Amino acid sequence: MNTPHTKSSVRDHARANRRAGPAADPHALADRVLEFLQRLSGPQRVTCYASYGTEPDTSILRERLASAGYDVLLPRVNGADMEWVVDEGRHATSSMGIAEPTGPSVPLLPVRAMLIPALSVTLAGDRLGKGGGYYDRALTSLEPDRPPVAVLVRDDDIVATLPTEPHDQPIDVIITPTRVVACP
Repeated sequence: MNTPHTKSSVRDHARANRRAGPAADPHALADRVLEFLQRLSGPQRVTCYASYGTEPDTSILRERLASAGYDVLLPRVNGADMEWVVDEGRHATSSMGIAEPTGPSVPLLPVRAMLIPALSVTLAGDRLGKGGGYYDRALTSLEPDRPPVAVLVRDDDIVATLPTEPHDQPIDVIITPTRVVACP
């Protein structure tokens, strides 16, 4: 187990790396995500997120998912947890500066896959988020019916190792603008 200070330092480094490097091509990222989803069975329903800051842009992806017939669920923070809202284009900026959907909340399951953010990720499936624990809590609550979980990152966001703690939930797939990688 690593200390929160270690994770904080790694987060700072990951953010600096993103600011210094090229942005992810949103069209190529959308292509890879749609290829990934076509290989899965299940409902025409996925989670995504409204990107902000240095996260790979998801606006084109969300448009393309909707055009392909998917219901796209976006998260909205509610206390210490997230609730899910169908993306219908109506958003309000939260106290954290994130565009959150304003519609009614809906049950998360069933979904074909969950598309979630990460600052960094390893090929082993370790994910470093922004530190709020929202996605870890959401993923834990889905056991044993957890759908495939894919992070959307740049190729440069894949690193050899990350500090982890017992509550950190692994991911199943890494999607970048150039590839789709299954984690063991």
